[in-house]
Amino acid sequence: LSPLRKAQSFGETNREKHSARSAPVSPSKEDPSSRTTSLQKSPGPNASPLRVAEHHKVRGNNEFHAKRYDRALAQYTAGLACAFDDDTFRAVLHANRAAAHQALQRFCDAVMDCCVSNFLDPSYQRALQRRADAYLSMGDWPSAAKDLATLAPSMGPECSLKLNEAKRKSLKGVVVDHYAVLGVSAAATAGEIKKQYRKLALKHHPDKAPPEALLRLHAEALFKQ
Repeated sequence: LSPLRKAQSFGETNREKHSARSAPVSPSKEDPSSRTTSLQKSPGPNASPLRVAEHHKVRGNNEFHAKRYDRALAQYTAGLACAFDDDTFRAVLHANRAAAHQALQRFCDAVMDCCVSNFLDPSYQRALQRRADAYLSMGDWPSAAKDLATLAPSMGPECSLKLNEAKRKSLKGVVVDHYAVLGVSAAATAGEIKKQYRKLALKHHPDKAPPEALLRLHAEALFKQ
């Protein structure tokens, strides 16, 4: 998959098409190498936490490509729960979990996982790609433009086209799709909307963000959505 492949035209603004504004960047398919094959096998009782986390990542990627996104999410979360000391690999797990959130239309969760991934490894471009996808899906054009501007020099003409369109929509004042932010359909009842709002407000409140200043700033911006 192209890192920033779009499934529909930027010009589509229908609420029903919000999830197609930018298809989630898929975690890499596992190659048939002996190392990958070994990682697919259940680790033994004496396996290191990093080895266990790698196993969960492989299983998560397989579940993702089978379109079992809830299962993929569970595998990436299990990998992140392992007590290993490798920020680079932890950044990959957060970015992969963001792709699963994106596929499930949980865009706020995707944004925050990408923020953590980018904090852990600023050189990992997949985190910015997936965060841009989430912002595009929510119709947050200014935030998407900021990430796309960072990516454009190394991502080719398609990214530049998206950047130009995001800038144009920002200048036009196109509003954020609040249904997409909440992860509910336009047909949701008032009760369903309030329930989801409370759930996300509690989950992403800035007071619950990690203490690092950059992550807290992202949490505050997301909370204001």
